[in-house]
Amino acid sequence: MAKSKFKIALLTIFILAVLGSAVNPLSGENWFLELLPVIIFVPLFIYLGERFRISDGSYLLIFVYMIMPVIQAHYGVGYVPIGFELSTWFNTTRNVFDRFTHFFYGFLLFYPLYEMIKYEIGNRKFMNYMIPAALLLGMASVYEILEWLVFEFSGPRLSFLFIGAQDDFYDTPKDMAMTFIGVFLVITIMLISKKIFHLRRVAYKSII
Repeated sequence: MAKSKFKIALLTIFILAVLGSAVNPLSGENWFLELLPVIIFVPLFIYLGERFRISDGSYLLIFVYMIMPVIQAHYGVGYVPIGFELSTWFNTTRNVFDRFTHFFYGFLLFYPLYEMIKYEIGNRKFMNYMIPAALLLGMASVYEILEWLVFEFSGPRLSFLFIGAQDDFYDTPKDMAMTFIGVFLVITIMLISKKIFHLRRVAYKSII
């Protein structure tokens, strides 16, 4: 019951965030385009989470990531206020919020997918890591193709707001690189954590 209440609380907060983002967004069309993948994937993650019995921690990671495109939908990719604050850390005038969104896409969504894959195929070390990584990087490339389609078939203002390249010719490969870095970093953290846990367990057994 407590587990269900936790998931219901996350979903309720998320729905309220989406409704709040719909109040005076920078662009209604951009708001819809930004949230379209979210509208598709949130129910999918809920279904898959139940199907593969992921942990509350994984639901929390999914929730934290999904809030980021909701924020982008309201403000516009290149106009999120905190993105301007973060840009000073990187000595640039470019709003960097979208870079963080791509990074956390890989960093936060990897573990929920890892749990799903491990539940389905068991403890197969390489594949447990390889399949989630491939899925995330593959979907990231599909999203970049969708951005290109928006650029080709929508007006200049909408494509500018939705893509958020901000005059960066290498925006697409940089976005994908941020996803890769996020995935690589979380895999590294997980492997090191498991190694430390294993060594501590061996040390504890040797004492006993």
